[in-house]
Amino acid sequence: MMRKWTMAAAGLLLAGTLGSAWTGPSVWAQTSGPNASYSSPGSEFYLTNPIPLAKPKWTAALDAPKDSSASNPSVVIAGQGKVYYIEGGKLIAKESATGKTLWSFGTGLGHATLTSTDGTKLYVGAKDGSVYRVDKATGKGARIYRAPSGHAPEISVDGGTLYVFAAGSLISVDPATGKEKWRNQDGKSLPQRVGGTLLSGAVESGAITVYTTYAIDPATGKTLWRLPGDHTGLLKSEGNKLYFQDQWLDADYVETAANIDEVDVKTGKITASKKFVALKADDNPVYPPYKVVMNGNDVYAAVAGEGVFRFNYDADPAVVKPELIPDRGEFIAGPYNGKLFFLGEDSRGIHARKIVDRSYVNYNGPDNPASRVDMIQSGLYVGQSDGTVYALNVSTGKALFRAQTKARSYGAFQVEGGMLLVQAESQLYAYPLPSELAKPAAGGSAAGAFAKSDAKVTLDGKALPLRVGAGVMSADNRMFIPFRSLTEALGAKVAYDAKTKRTTVTYGTRVFSIADGSPFALIDGKQAALSYSPATLNGSLYVPIKDFGDLLGVQVKWNAGKRTVEVTKAAATK
Repeated sequence: MMRKWTMAAAGLLLAGTLGSAWTGPSVWAQTSGPNASYSSPGSEFYLTNPIPLAKPKWTAALDAPKDSSASNPSVVIAGQGKVYYIEGGKLIAKESATGKTLWSFGTGLGHATLTSTDGTKLYVGAKDGSVYRVDKATGKGARIYRAPSGHAPEISVDGGTLYVFAAGSLISVDPATGKEKWRNQDGKSLPQRVGGTLLSGAVESGAITVYTTYAIDPATGKTLWRLPGDHTGLLKSEGNKLYFQDQWLDADYVETAANIDEVDVKTGKITASKKFVALKADDNPVYPPYKVVMNGNDVYAAVAGEGVFRFNYDADPAVVKPELIPDRGEFIAGPYNGKLFFLGEDSRGIHARKIVDRSYVNYNGPDNPASRVDMIQSGLYVGQSDGTVYALNVSTGKALFRAQTKARSYGAFQVEGGMLLVQAESQLYAYPLPSELAKPAAGGSAAGAFAKSDAKVTLDGKALPLRVGAGVMSADNRMFIPFRSLTEALGAKVAYDAKTKRTTVTYGTRVFSIADGSPFALIDGKQAALSYSPATLNGSLYVPIKDFGDLLGVQVKWNAGKRTVEVTKAAATK
């Protein structure tokens, strides 16, 4: 099975003392005595880590994980300048900025979760199956429900309903009264609401083990359908369509990296299946097949040793070829801030590739296996299996500080009240956060990749005035010009369809449509590949100059000497 990057194991380094000075390459030397030695360039004792070492503003003890397989070692909830966590079986509330204890509640408690309604209550489960409702301001609470398992239940709140998973059953509870509404024994996890349907994942074993999804009616608890076959969790939902990665292995091998099934949310029937990125004969299939991410209509499929293939879900593979973002590291996250993120080839260190031009971005500092990576606003937070935590700027790769813990694994990093909250196994640390990391990060695949150009645009030899703030842009060795400025100057008719999100242009006998992020134009209902997808920058749609000329039938040239995009009308308008 594919290794989960969040569970990376630490490497073991045996060290002793070096019997004599060594200035050459790395060496492992067995001496005549009982000791052995190892030295590596750059690891000399007199070198110091240039990343500032931060001290926590405050710390607190956390209860041990629920079990050894828990990906989140302890539940910590943060919001509205407060932090809530479990210590010694009690629910504790602190001010996030100062660590001042505000109140404590209960004994023998397990997991806590915040409401998603008015935000004034906490719900916390106890080891005996009880569920308590606690006032966030005062810490006063009362038991409202007891699960049938006699063990700490898993709980969540969504849409004014409390969901409890215990004893193999998913249970719906009225959080105001504690009255049980229904039980469902098909779903094996807390649900995800998609529109008016609850989705609950389940691992089922028979002749083979498969991962499936059940759809449940939130009003009655009735199972509506079960997804057939073997699929990963939900990739995307849009309207009445759900998208899952099919991970069923045909004929003992995988021929394509991304196999995606469209599922009708009402019936659970697979209405369409698409396969993308044909694999080479020497590619080694793994199970599950390959990491696939959907972001809008963009699909990213990782192939080990090659990189990540990016393609548009609606594009015809025979017309529009997938774009390869090459990298030999392990794809772990993204797209975020216009980048895809990778572990180093030996699982040490973090780096990224910009989606637009595939350029390399190094994240300074991380040098050991990462067991947790989270991106929050402009911050990238890495927890290493050697106990070191790094806080980096996700845009620039600069490390702002590092912190030292005793952990090998971590719960989710959180930011609240100007503090970075680090769940490091049985300890909670709060570090003051530099203001630059609390700012929103630029979004979209084009984030940070386009640069303003000092180029001008002329139409039939006359300077073309561009809309305010809509100058010529460049990226990936391409020049991009604002679509609307030129179409208006040419006298073309432009119409936008909000349903399809495509812009149709009529210029003489030429009629075509384009869309932000779509790598193809539609001409007479057929796809025509573009050299690069149009991109929205500062509220204006930009297209590469080459594509603009081809679509409109006008001559477009780049005059390097005058740094001018020269557009000349052609006979296509007659």
